[in-house]
Amino acid sequence: MAARRPTRAQESEHPLEPRVGADLPEVVLDGWDAESYDEVALSGSAAHDRQAPVSIMGCRITGLDLVGASLAGTRLIDVVVEGGDLAGADLEGATFTRVLFHGARLTGAQMSVGRWRDVRFVECVLDRVNMRGVRAERVRFEGSRLREADLASSEFDAVAWWDCDLTDADVSQITVRRAQLHGSDIDGLRGVMGLRPIAIDAEQEPVVAARLLSELGVVVEDRRDA
Repeated sequence: MAARRPTRAQESEHPLEPRVGADLPEVVLDGWDAESYDEVALSGSAAHDRQAPVSIMGCRITGLDLVGASLAGTRLIDVVVEGGDLAGADLEGATFTRVLFHGARLTGAQMSVGRWRDVRFVECVLDRVNMRGVRAERVRFEGSRLREADLASSEFDAVAWWDCDLTDADVSQITVRRAQLHGSDIDGLRGVMGLRPIAIDAEQEPVVAARLLSELGVVVEDRRDA
């Protein structure tokens, strides 16, 4: 009997790169004028302009202003997002497939219950972002800030937080498989018990151990004869 061929997830933990062409026609937005955009370079502003999902495929998005935009259920496939401001944007239930966010600001964005595959966040600001209930495969956060981020009850298969700031983030009831936390600051991280199995740096061991002991209610103190 022939051996079963490894699945893509078993072969590599590295997210696939977006398939975006080099020479794309430019579209400068002043609000959304279409329900879908295919193989164009988007810039401009579309904040507070639409209350419905958008489909974006094979695009490069540069410096786009989406502050507070209501885009629940939006679909991004083969998209590169460079810079731009998505603070407070509603992306609940969004589908991301082969998407790169580079240098984007997503402070307070609503990204819960999304479905993500092959996604990278590089040097992004994700403070107070809501990622509750996300179901994701091959996701990598690199050099990004996720202070007070809410990742509770999410599921990540092949995930890495490399050199990130997870101060006071919440990972309660998270499910991870093939996870890495190398170089990240986890001071005040809540729900550490759910981050297993996970790989860490040797330098992180004391901090992780302290967080685990704290969640178990273990207190290190001198013996008292009360």
